[in-house]
Amino acid sequence: MASSAPADGREAPRPAGPSADGRETGASTPAPEAPKSETPAAPRARALDRVLAAVAAAGLAVLLVAVGFAACAAPPTTAALAAWADTGAGSAYPADELPALAQATRAYTVDARPAGYEAARAALAEAVARAAARAAADGSPTAGEWSARARQALAGGDALAATEALGRLSDRYALDADALSHLDDCNRLIGAAVPAAAGAAALGLAALGALIARDRRAAAGKALMAAPALVIAAFAVLGLWGALDFNGLFGAFHAVLFPQGNWTFSWDSLLISMYPLAFWMGMAGTWLIATGCVAILSLVAGRRLARRGSSR
Repeated sequence: MASSAPADGREAPRPAGPSADGRETGASTPAPEAPKSETPAAPRARALDRVLAAVAAAGLAVLLVAVGFAACAAPPTTAALAAWADTGAGSAYPADELPALAQATRAYTVDARPAGYEAARAALAEAVARAAARAAADGSPTAGEWSARARQALAGGDALAATEALGRLSDRYALDADALSHLDDCNRLIGAAVPAAAGAAALGLAALGALIARDRRAAAGKALMAAPALVIAAFAVLGLWGALDFNGLFGAFHAVLFPQGNWTFSWDSLLISMYPLAFWMGMAGTWLIATGCVAILSLVAGRRLARRGSSR
């Protein structure tokens, strides 16, 4: 009996089942789709993400270090450390006068000078002259440390002229020209570093925000973790160096920042009496603790953000 064919002449589909050679016959299985080709914009997007992550990590690292500096530069920190470290040993000033002088010197060194150099210099001179008059007065525990010429310089009445005369007599009595020049260098350095650090931190935060806005949470989280990792590694090296040789670290730090070399003073000078070695060790500890705390917060936040990004 002849088989019928479709009226339109097309071949009728064969029923599914094994053929004579044992292979499966019937409707063919659709071929798998070819992988989609990457759009030209994808490499550029990844490159942008990498740049944003690097900028975010660098800016956040600067921010972490700046937080530690801000903690050190705060007036309460100077007051607490000076009260703890200032013993008055070898000084022409009693121990209870030195913390107040340290505060006045901090303001001269760290704070901005909107009224100009002369006003800042006059304020510091007034603080030193008042403390010197009390230290040299009869009945003071350090009255015997003051020479007749020093007492004569204090009798003039002009605080600025008196402190300049005292500084020429001895750096035990007042901040001499080298000490003031060093403090002025510090003020200029801080005045330049603070806005630069603020700009770098703002750029880092903006880059971090851009990553989150682009839904690159994993990259943002990695940046938040990379910044404290870099800072902690650097501080670990500096901390080990300081523990083994704090004087060497202190000297290297100053030699790099103040190559002009006006940062060495006699052990019994007023500047060293206000800020002895123990004071600077306390400052280093304060910096480490403050930066370490915000570094831990950044690590925790970064880990959570990275996990959210990887789970999407």
